[in-house]
Amino acid sequence: MAFKFNFTSDDLDLENEESQQLQTSLHDLHLEDNSGQPQKLPSREYDILSSPLPPVIQADLLQIQNVEKPIYKRTLADVRFQIAQQDTLLENETEREVLSMLSLSGNSDLIKGVYEGGFKTWECSIDMVEYLSSLPEEQISNKKVLEIGCGSSIPAIYLLTINKTNRVDIQDYNEQVIRYVSVPNILLNCVLNVQENPAVNNEEQGKESSSESEDEDEDDDDDEEKRIEEDPVTCDAEAEIIADQVPAMLQQVSARTRAFFGDWSTLPEQLGVDQGKYDLIVTTETVYAEHSLPDLIRVIQKSLRKPDGVW
Repeated sequence: MAFKFNFTSDDLDLENEESQQLQTSLHDLHLEDNSGQPQKLPSREYDILSSPLPPVIQADLLQIQNVEKPIYKRTLADVRFQIAQQDTLLENETEREVLSMLSLSGNSDLIKGVYEGGFKTWECSIDMVEYLSSLPEEQISNKKVLEIGCGSSIPAIYLLTINKTNRVDIQDYNEQVIRYVSVPNILLNCVLNVQENPAVNNEEQGKESSSESEDEDEDDDDDEEKRIEEDPVTCDAEAEIIADQVPAMLQQVSARTRAFFGDWSTLPEQLGVDQGKYDLIVTTETVYAEHSLPDLIRVIQKSLRKPDGVW
């Protein structure tokens, strides 16, 4: 699989105006030090209890061989819809960053030091779940686990759901991925009551919305927000979130999971491994550049309880 860094509008297959908007947004995100290399984002713990949640989360069902319990992942269209519904869309640069990353997730894999591909559900995360499901129960039960480069957190979700004694922490480079995908996915699979095959927009409504969006001026932020809101969203399942139950729901997640974002170089200090190391570290498709290996090795050396292993 090819990874693109200095990509052009031709690489992304975008219209000129859309390409210019995306490049401008990503330029704002890209910070460099004096050496010309992207600055490393310091590792921090994400506050799960502060996660913003929509009234409904829409999800797709993952078909995973030899895994009986269904695993759901939030649709990226639903993430866009949530952002469009938020009052701060036009003022909040963080939300603009999310939209830029979501645009990339369908056209390119990552941008070094800016967006590390977390919105994409990578194929090897599914393979990892298949492998974990083949292991003896005692090897994956009553364990403290860390998933590095979690993205959609599919392996973490599997380990959380197969045994309630497991504690699984997650890490991804981008805070936006943790906020809009990783935590909602854990909620979907471990806390919420998911209803399959909902009635989400009939075909006539979809055609109507599509026709309206074609006539809109994408240079206008107000029109862009309206287009996202009206765009038909289809999914395999959805789960309702009752507002006054949100604190208790997020507390359920945080009781078994901590979340971290940022660069690996400062991750060990954030993990607090002096209070207990991990029995198991899970990571899939996380290394694409040789220079990142020392930091990853350091995380493993400092965080893994011997004699267990890394999968």
